[in-house]
Amino acid sequence: MFFSLAWLFLTLSLGVWWWILGFRQAKTISEISISAERQVELDRVNRMLQLEGSFFLSMLTLGGVTLAVLSYRDHKRSKLISDFFSTVTHEMKTPIASLQLQIEVLLEDTKEPELKRKLEKIWKENQRIESQMGNAFYLASLMQGESLYMEQLTISDLCESYSHHEPDLIWKVSVPKETMVYIDKKAFFAMLKNLSENAKRHGKAKTIKLTITRENKQISFLLEDDGTGFVGNKKNLTLPFLRHSKTSGSGIGLYIVKKLIEKMKGSLEFPDSSYGFHVKLNLKEVP
Repeated sequence: MFFSLAWLFLTLSLGVWWWILGFRQAKTISEISISAERQVELDRVNRMLQLEGSFFLSMLTLGGVTLAVLSYRDHKRSKLISDFFSTVTHEMKTPIASLQLQIEVLLEDTKEPELKRKLEKIWKENQRIESQMGNAFYLASLMQGESLYMEQLTISDLCESYSHHEPDLIWKVSVPKETMVYIDKKAFFAMLKNLSENAKRHGKAKTIKLTITRENKQISFLLEDDGTGFVGNKKNLTLPFLRHSKTSGSGIGLYIVKKLIEKMKGSLEFPDSSYGFHVKLNLKEVP
């Protein structure tokens, strides 16, 4: 919207300036002593400049106003879609969490193997829905340009907090636990969960290891899995809605991970590996 208005103002200013300049030049020439025939020809050219210049400025104004109106409508439509995603994901969180809790209670009380197997399948599908709703929430947040809640946290706090979310994750911490990073804790956990679920769902990984190291005043979080890995151009991994194979996802997860880590002033890498799939998140260390 801003750029369309800036374009309209700039082009109209240039058009008016050239229009006025043409009239001034024509007036200057008409004041010079010339023959009657030349004067008639000059008057005809002057009228032509007036008509064509007015038509040009009118078309330019109409096109600019149309562009501004369409940009404004597109902005309103995008905001409406983002608000819809935010509202839906927010409203769905409570029932999904409640359903998850009820399934876990039923799993603990159930002794029948067949019923337990069905409940476990429901539990996994509910986890998948919860993950997709989380992606929709962050996608809407990124579309609206919302800022993250950045805070200083120690590696010890991160490890202790995230261990409850994913108890099967193997940790290898090679930095002092008092080391601090500047992140959005909730968004960072969402990134780790997204990457872990991708490894399990699409890479068929059984184990995932998270190695934390210090490299060039940066804290690196390297996730390694024992899955099938990835064959293809890794530069396309973060492109949304691009399927690399029949079993791959929509690409939204890695796109969100990339955008969130960039908003934290960090970077995302896909190191080469002889097995599985490796993803590295780099964040600046707090001095």
